[in-house]
Amino acid sequence: MARTETQRHGGRARKALWALVFLTACGGGEPRTEIAGAGDTLSLAEREKIAGSLVFSSKRDGNAELYRVRPTGAALQRMTNSPETDDFTGPLSPDGREMAGVWARRMSPKLRLSQLVVVPLAGGAAQPLGARGVRLRSPSWSRDGRWLVYESDSASFRDLYRVERGGATVRLTDNPEGNYSPEVSPDGAWVLFQSSRTRDGVQVFRMRADGSGQRRLTDVARDHWGARWSPDGRRIVFLSDRQGADRLWVMDADGGNQRRLTREDTLPGTIEAQPAWAPAGPERIAHVLRRSGEPTRIRIQQGGRVRQVPTGARGGDDTPVWSRDGRYLAFVSTRDGNAELYIARADGTRPTRLTRADGDDFDPVWVP
Repeated sequence: MARTETQRHGGRARKALWALVFLTACGGGEPRTEIAGAGDTLSLAEREKIAGSLVFSSKRDGNAELYRVRPTGAALQRMTNSPETDDFTGPLSPDGREMAGVWARRMSPKLRLSQLVVVPLAGGAAQPLGARGVRLRSPSWSRDGRWLVYESDSASFRDLYRVERGGATVRLTDNPEGNYSPEVSPDGAWVLFQSSRTRDGVQVFRMRADGSGQRRLTDVARDHWGARWSPDGRRIVFLSDRQGADRLWVMDADGGNQRRLTREDTLPGTIEAQPAWAPAGPERIAHVLRRSGEPTRIRIQQGGRVRQVPTGARGGDDTPVWSRDGRYLAFVSTRDGNAELYIARADGTRPTRLTRADGDDFDPVWVP
């Protein structure tokens, strides 16, 4: 869905005015900042070699529609044309041919109903799946692409459902307090989710793909959310305010060995959000850093080293999304006004503007 925080460059890429910041912890206090030097934007020659393209939602036409663009900013393609709905991106199917998305139709000034759909990237009609709901989000594919799980309020406050590609739907949870944000594990055996059922904060749970074996993984009476599987399914990154502010934590797939991932920010008014594992290469997690009175930033954690995507003088960056080979990062930025798409190298260097429109562009997804 759209987040409120958040053409191609003609000729030679202009000189960037920002520098990559390397952050290393100093004695448990504030990090020491080293300026690595200014860098250019990505050259056209480099961008032409980047595999795939980006599908994103855009309000350049008034309502949200789907568009597709190459990393060069060329071949901009409008994928949907449905003025009666807002069309939002979602995860790519395992075979890379389809995308699960959510279409939201305004039924009255006070009512909007959402529908889970599967969108063929090669063109054609979207396939609706499951019942409509006012709040429907977080679709996640099975490993073989034969079913999806998602969150919906179609029959309760918030619960989780599994829907087969043929349309058969099974309710996986049934708790009046709510269950949220499911994600299928890389091996397809488990579903990670969050729940308020214990009434001691939002907790991270997992269950088998059929809904059985539901088990709580976090046990601190605070809020935990944003949980994501690592690419190998052995670990989970999540957000927790157990130390008084939103911070990134990691744990084993069974809930063991919980530890805080980031240590460099201890200032009040600083929160972390939107963790995203790199799908390939060395283990890296991109996340958003929000600090009161400053532009929102994207940081990349790799071992004990933290890198920051250079920011503009105003606006902010969010929604980091890794390319399928883990070599590049797409994100949304308001540094030049509207929310637009940018790409950068995996280390955060050479941020380059990709779209230019009067309406906001948001929620990018890398596709083949």
